[in-house]
Amino acid sequence: MKISKKLIIYSFSAISICIIISTLVVFLPLKPNESLDNEWVINYEGMGILQGTAAAYSIDESVQTSFGEYIPEQLDYQPSIIPIKINSDLSNVDLQGTELSNDLKKIISQYGFVIVDEGFTDIFEIYNTYNEDPFFVTSDLCLHTYHSLFDYSLRIIEADYFYNDFITILSALRDSQFNINSSVTEPIVYDALRKNIAYLSVMLYLLNDSYVIPIEVSELANSELDKINSSTLAESSIFGYIEDYSQYKPRGHYTKSEILKKYFKAMMYAGRMGFHLQNPMGGIEMGIEMGIEQTRMAMLLVSSFNSTIGDETCWDFWDKMYEPTTFYVGKSDDLTPKEYFQIWKNHSFVQGDELSDETLILAMIEDAKNYRDPRINSMFILDKFEFEDVTKSFRLFGQRFIPDSYIFQQLVHNKVTLRNFPKALDVFSVFGSSRAAYHLQEENTTYTDYNSKIHELRTEFGNLTDYDWTQNLYWMWLYNLFPLLNHASEGYPGFMLNDAWEDKSLMTTLGSWVELRHDTLLYAKQAYSFYYSGPHIKDGYVEPIPEVYSRLSSLVKLMYDGLTARGLLNETFNDKLLECKSIFDRLTEISIKELENIPLNESDVRFIGHVGENFGEILDSEIGDVSTGEANRLALIADVYTDVNTEQILEVAVGDPFIIYVVVQDHDGNLRLTKGGTFSYYEFKHPMNDRLTDEQWQEMVDSNPPDLPEWIINSPTMKTEELLSVILVAKKYH
Repeated sequence: MKISKKLIIYSFSAISICIIISTLVVFLPLKPNESLDNEWVINYEGMGILQGTAAAYSIDESVQTSFGEYIPEQLDYQPSIIPIKINSDLSNVDLQGTELSNDLKKIISQYGFVIVDEGFTDIFEIYNTYNEDPFFVTSDLCLHTYHSLFDYSLRIIEADYFYNDFITILSALRDSQFNINSSVTEPIVYDALRKNIAYLSVMLYLLNDSYVIPIEVSELANSELDKINSSTLAESSIFGYIEDYSQYKPRGHYTKSEILKKYFKAMMYAGRMGFHLQNPMGGIEMGIEMGIEQTRMAMLLVSSFNSTIGDETCWDFWDKMYEPTTFYVGKSDDLTPKEYFQIWKNHSFVQGDELSDETLILAMIEDAKNYRDPRINSMFILDKFEFEDVTKSFRLFGQRFIPDSYIFQQLVHNKVTLRNFPKALDVFSVFGSSRAAYHLQEENTTYTDYNSKIHELRTEFGNLTDYDWTQNLYWMWLYNLFPLLNHASEGYPGFMLNDAWEDKSLMTTLGSWVELRHDTLLYAKQAYSFYYSGPHIKDGYVEPIPEVYSRLSSLVKLMYDGLTARGLLNETFNDKLLECKSIFDRLTEISIKELENIPLNESDVRFIGHVGENFGEILDSEIGDVSTGEANRLALIADVYTDVNTEQILEVAVGDPFIIYVVVQDHDGNLRLTKGGTFSYYEFKHPMNDRLTDEQWQEMVDSNPPDLPEWIINSPTMKTEELLSVILVAKKYH
């Protein structure tokens, strides 16, 4: 194979050299390993994981969760590789048929790897055995496969189960509210019921536009629907507070079918619109009137949950939707119907006209204040108020508490003065990545209270337990990424013993995190500011991070147990999960063999060569109404933070996959070149009224992609007009 000259080649470091040859742009790290004698071990210290932080935490014993048992695998191995120096012309490396330019050979000889853009859009295509390439199986490939299973399974459940169940529970609640309405005489109770019916009608219409909105609430409901279609900040016609209607644009996997688009809008409304204890814009003194009205509305709505639907009640349907999403993403950050039902119970289940009593409602408000506070603000509020106080509310299917949004919330104004936007690296700095912290040094000098808050959060997350990290699939996905944050040490392959590999691993971490946020976009509470058989198999290699594959195996097994126990997916798909677990187990075994310098047998070699085929067979299936064998373009995007002051959002994205060429070493010390696929990572601000879909992002990638973050390419000086010259721009390494 030949590498096209129209490539962009990246190798990472904080400080870079830029080489420009015609249309070839090469970015080099500026800390080559120059010692002739075991140079990586001598020169490389690494950064790794800070002691006592979340990423340093390890789950060593089985954990019984409400969804099943999480069983960690105990790994025991001793890395024993002694790296051999690569000749500058790669004359001591078996290129296995790959043709490389002299410039690429030089880079690889210094760092053991290079990352290039060769125009692939699907990471599985890179591992097609018909390419006759010697595969380097990356953690990126495995993490992306898990994302595919996670995303497809959630989509199946939403389309095949939740969509109809949602209509059922909303219809039952609406009918019950109408029944109550026919028996009340108090105007303020009648008005509260009218708003509840409008609220339920909005969601029913979003789910099915043939739904006929009752004439009594048509003005209220249609006004709200118009605002949902406007994608602007506006005052809710039903609730009276400011809402960010740009959030209702279907994104993520929800653009893939009309049912999913409809489900997205309705569930977003159920997740964002809350029945507040006070006006979130005015504090308790100004907002008590709104609090009284919306608490009355909430109690009337909760009183309808005992309504029957055949042999079941609304509670049964609510549980059938809430519990599986809790398994995927977590518990609601806001108060739930069950918590408000307890408040209603505390006050003798008062009903109908009895809820006109303002003194009674105020007592209910005081009772509700004793319940848990929200930990993430997702509303438009003034910075003079503490959001924990003014945004406390009941929501039908409240959006979920996720640790990364919480970290964002704690690292922007008003927690960190005048810092309007977080950075994705914030999350992994808090979790304990010293490399992420290194790339955030400017934040320390710009914002005086940033560093102290980082340390406070590190302590908070460092104190979490097995239960915390296994509470749902979202948290376990994050836990699975932590080994990538550590640096390699003596006994590891030479290509891993440099700062550039740490940054490659950090990009992998962020790429997988983007896929996590993308898959859970609807349910995660966003922080606001205030694969083929074929020819001869060549010798490949597995990126030797056995902890990643082992944790993926445990994660997939728990996912299998949790879904089968609830009967949510059919036997075919669940079998796919077990097949995937088997692959992760084999990759764990092979990567340990590599690290311990144990020869790979023919079965291992063939397994590596058929990874694409194996993963492809798992994903090429049709389950219910949702096919997993669709186009697998890697590029996807998720908005993760909103700043209402600038009316901008933080978009994080994975672009098309990069190619990584890696020189690996076998047990006899023989060097050979391998090829694999990695994530590319992007992060940028964008207008909040234009939240990007995957399709829009892919068009942007094809036409005018944004720059990669500076920590990936440290803004090297380039003179692109001198196309035929070679320009070296060097910075002295400090």
